[in-house]
Amino acid sequence: MSHARHDVVVVGAGPAGSTAAYCLAGRGLDVCLIDKQTFPRPKLCAGLLTWKTISLLEALFGTTVDALKRVGIVNHICCDYRIFAHQSELARGSLDFPFHLVDRAAYDAYWLERARAAGAKVVTGIAATRIRSVDGRIELANGDILSAHTIIGADGAASRIRRCAFNTPASRKQWFGQLAMAIEKKCAPGSATPYAALHFGFVPWGYAWTFPSKDSQIVGMGSIRTKDDRPLKEGFRNFLSSIDLEDRTGPPWRGHPLPFGNFLKTPGLGRVLLTGDACGLADPLLGEGIYYAHRSAQIAAKAIGSASAAPPAILNAYKKRLNKHVIRELNWIKFYRNLLFIGGRRRRFRGLKLFLRFFPKRLEATVQGQRSFSRLLLP
Repeated sequence: MSHARHDVVVVGAGPAGSTAAYCLAGRGLDVCLIDKQTFPRPKLCAGLLTWKTISLLEALFGTTVDALKRVGIVNHICCDYRIFAHQSELARGSLDFPFHLVDRAAYDAYWLERARAAGAKVVTGIAATRIRSVDGRIELANGDILSAHTIIGADGAASRIRRCAFNTPASRKQWFGQLAMAIEKKCAPGSATPYAALHFGFVPWGYAWTFPSKDSQIVGMGSIRTKDDRPLKEGFRNFLSSIDLEDRTGPPWRGHPLPFGNFLKTPGLGRVLLTGDACGLADPLLGEGIYYAHRSAQIAAKAIGSASAAPPAILNAYKKRLNKHVIRELNWIKFYRNLLFIGGRRRRFRGLKLFLRFFPKRLEATVQGQRSFSRLLLP
């Protein structure tokens, strides 16, 4: 058993964790990045990069889309889209800025190596089993102990760091109240469509999607979690049937939790800062999480600043910046999400139909992040 001390320990080496480690190690801090998995590791995700995500990657890492294409991270580009409700087509069009699709296993491994190259110590294949937010102590599954001035929890929607730091009935109720479940599968290349599509109406609070990729078609469905997951499974089967894909086609589906408007009001405790899915930071309408993982990690790194800052000051700075640059926007998205899904299974999506008919480019720019949801109804 060993005991090592670092300025910052980052738990979780997905996009949030690797971004935080990259930014902090680049400033000369002693950073240790740990993950229970070895990389590359499988990851359920459609892997969609919007305009705002690509712009952020260019600003953070100096990495262009062309560079990501050359190394095989971006494996498909999609310009066309269609939107359906109750199997009726509401809209179709061509994007001014195309969607870029990535394979998440390769994507996450790439940013992990960028963090390592920046000077972060990387430990994979070992899980963090217990943390203490008061003094920054982390116990690992192999018996080793790490101590840190600051801990960044970036270990996903099922975050152990969050559960250790916020283990109260009220916090659990807040988290699970609007946590979504997503199921996803890859279908054979012959079933692929050349466009991205969203399908509303198969579940009360959620939607289904299809995205083309280099060698398959990714299909999935997400809905707010309930005690009984039969409506989600039934809706997914009905969806597959509606697009002429049998449930037996390709590998079986897999499920995973997905933040859907349950972002935390206080993004940390003591020496712990939570980022990305661990903090519930995902688009509560469309479920986009990659952008918010990178962005929250960037904000956390700025809040830490130096290894000498006091933990309360770091947490306050992180909370203030996160509210300004992320939470405010997520609240606006949640507002429009609630308007869209009101009315249960019989809703007719009149608001969505009106926007798609009269303001398709405005809605497209808002989803891409080229304008804020707070200005969606403004000229």
